[in-house]
Amino acid sequence: MIIKKILCVEDDPDIQTMIKLSLKFKGGYKVILAGDGFSGIEMAEKENPDVILLDVMMPELDGYETCKRLKANPLTKDIPIIFLTAKVQEKEIKKGLEMGAIGYLTKPFDPMTIKDELEAVVERAED
Repeated sequence: MIIKKILCVEDDPDIQTMIKLSLKFKGGYKVILAGDGFSGIEMAEKENPDVILLDVMMPELDGYETCKRLKANPLTKDIPIIFLTAKVQEKEIKKGLEMGAIGYLTKPFDPMTIKDELEAVVERAED
C-alpha cells in the first residue's frame, strides 16, 4: 500500500502538531487533523485518507467508539486504523484489534521514528 494521506484524530493540539510535522517532513505525507471522534469520522468520509491514526482517550467520543463507527460506515470501513495511545495494556490492545484496528503505536512516541513505526504496522497488516 502506498501511503500519501494520513488522518490524525487527536484531541491534544501539541501532539497534533508534533505528528503533523514528523509525518510531513520525515515521510512527505499529507496529514489531516481532527480534534475529536466526531470530526474524525467526518474528515475520514470527506478526505478518504490512506491511514487513520486514532487516539483512544478523547472527550465525548473515545477512540474505540470512533473506530467502531468508522468500521461500520461503508465509506470508511476499509481505511486502516492505527491506535496512537498511552493505553497499551494487553486487554486494551486486544479490544482495539477486535474492533478492526491494524495495530498500535504508543505514546509518548519519538517524532524521529513515528513514520517508520507507522509504515511497519501497515506492512505487517498487509502480510
